[in-house]
Amino acid sequence: MGKVLIEKMLPVLRVTKWPESTEATQLGRQAYLVGLDKVDEFADDPKTLTSALRTFQSGESRPYAFAGVAYTLIRASLEKDGSYSQEGLDASLDWLEKAQELAPDLLEINMIEAFIYIYGGRLEDARIILDYLESIDATDYHVLVAEAAYWSQQRKLKETVHWLEKAISEADTVPRKLRLRAKMGDTYLSYGMDDQALEVYKEAVHFAKENPRLWHKMSIANWRLEDFDEAARCNQRALSLREDYPEALKMQASLKEKQDSGGLARRLFGR
Repeated sequence: MGKVLIEKMLPVLRVTKWPESTEATQLGRQAYLVGLDKVDEFADDPKTLTSALRTFQSGESRPYAFAGVAYTLIRASLEKDGSYSQEGLDASLDWLEKAQELAPDLLEINMIEAFIYIYGGRLEDARIILDYLESIDATDYHVLVAEAAYWSQQRKLKETVHWLEKAISEADTVPRKLRLRAKMGDTYLSYGMDDQALEVYKEAVHFAKENPRLWHKMSIANWRLEDFDEAARCNQRALSLREDYPEALKMQASLKEKQDSGGLARRLFGR
């Protein structure tokens, strides 16, 4: 995704008809918050982002719609290696500034600036924004998520987990809590703490048994722990929920190769 997706999106966004109203209305806010959650659900299907953009439009509020575009562009900028397309972040800031010109004092809009700076490596600027936002509302869900992202970018495990736990405690819906649980599992996995990651994923999948991503992540953790039978079981579950899941298909091939090599070893060495 990343740069390729951004290059496809920007021309479309420029010619899209956006709401005429320059007021930050309550209807616009409601649509905006729903759209943010849709963006957060994005994995690799651009239709998810398209649905989010339509939701932002439905609020009939230009500042919230423009802020929604900015948030969407951040998520679309994410590359497979975990970096962010600078072109996408720059475009996100452009759209955010349009929103801020119309509604300069809304925390739920201004929090986007923190994410742009965090993922763009401007951590000093991000710290200033986060401190300002927390002086307004230290319990805001998105601000807490931004704090977790801020520390994650610096590879500070203790602080990242701390802020994720605070965000989970403030999350007011089950999907939000589950996304953050998955993010915590991903954090442990990135540090090679596979047992902890697996435990978190198991807690999350208990409430979201139809989530293929969670089953795939458990497959990875089990693979690393050399529990290949359990890795295969989780992999099969992931693919039963989404048969075209690219990463799960790669895991399936790796498991088959492991199984085949194990069979060869038994034939050769009687094990």
